[in-house]
Amino acid sequence: MMRTPKIAATLILSILPVAALAVELPQRYVLTVELAEKIAKEAIAECEKSDVSISASVVNDQGSLVYFSRGNGTGANTVHTSFRKAYTSAALKIPTSVLSRAPEAEGFSQLGKMEDDILLLTGGLPVFYEGMLVGALGLSGAPDPDLEEECGEISIERVITGGVD
Repeated sequence: MMRTPKIAATLILSILPVAALAVELPQRYVLTVELAEKIAKEAIAECEKSDVSISASVVNDQGSLVYFSRGNGTGANTVHTSFRKAYTSAALKIPTSVLSRAPEAEGFSQLGKMEDDILLLTGGLPVFYEGMLVGALGLSGAPDPDLEEECGEISIERVITGGVD
């Protein structure tokens, strides 16, 4: 009968060191397909208010495509261009409008040659949630890339924070 408490004590003592060494992994937020779809559709609808059709790509924090929507009448080039803008913004964690001026800055002339999907054109915006990058939005097709960025900013604000009316 004395063996059972000794076995139990041995088991408990053997588990304790493992529990003491356990590491808590950081939590991260994930951009779902549903949220990505809302962001893309909101951006397209916002640009349509200015009678402009665009295509929208939404990528996750690693630059992988989560959702794509092509606006009516947009050119074939908008498919890959919107993806590349989103990818660039996710990879470098800043709006592509900031990057579009980089090749002219001293010391940054090679930035656009980093890899094939980096595109230094306005229209890509990172998507942050509680200070953490969760993805990026890339827009293409507007005659004015500043309009793309404006539509994107509004859509992200509406969907992520519930703001802007």
